[in-house]
Amino acid sequence: MPSDYSNKADVNEALSALVAALEARDLYSKDHSIRVAGIVKHLISRFKIDDEQKQIIYNAALLHDIGMVSIPDAILLKNGRLTPEERKLIQRAPEVAATILASIKSLKEEREIILHHGERWDGDGYPDKLKRDQIPVGSRFIAVAKAIDAMTKNRSYRRARPISYCLEQLKENAGTQFDPRIAEIAASILCKGALSNKGD
Repeated sequence: MPSDYSNKADVNEALSALVAALEARDLYSKDHSIRVAGIVKHLISRFKIDDEQKQIIYNAALLHDIGMVSIPDAILLKNGRLTPEERKLIQRAPEVAATILASIKSLKEEREIILHHGERWDGDGYPDKLKRDQIPVGSRFIAVAKAIDAMTKNRSYRRARPISYCLEQLKENAGTQFDPRIAEIAASILCKGALSNKGD
């Protein structure tokens, strides 16, 4: 009988392949999940989190965008900013991901993290408007990592922002959008250039 760990690894590998196929739909999001997971891995190394939990958070980061399978190409590939209606559709992706993962018992903790990675520290996020410590810690790491990747990579409607802009946004949104401690550490690491092109 294969162990729970090997079963989980097999499922993770299959789902990661699905994420890669989804990202291939869009040049601008290619390898996004790998980069986000790399940033998350680097961030959580600065915190006192046990190895098992670190792996769970890393797994969730790799799979965080699996719910994007529900987004039509017309929105995903749109060459411009999203309308409020389109943004609401994008914001439903974590719930779609949770539905996809619901039957995979070995990924129960990852599912919870993925479901809530759109929450905000101030409670104005989605889907459940959780705030502060109500938000799973893994979700908080992914929120910061995802924002860093979004700002520092080219998008269909704008060029990549400079690191200075990213630092400003992390500092400005610490305590509102982001967990302030995670945002502070991320800004510190960015200043040293240690989060550039993370994908390991």
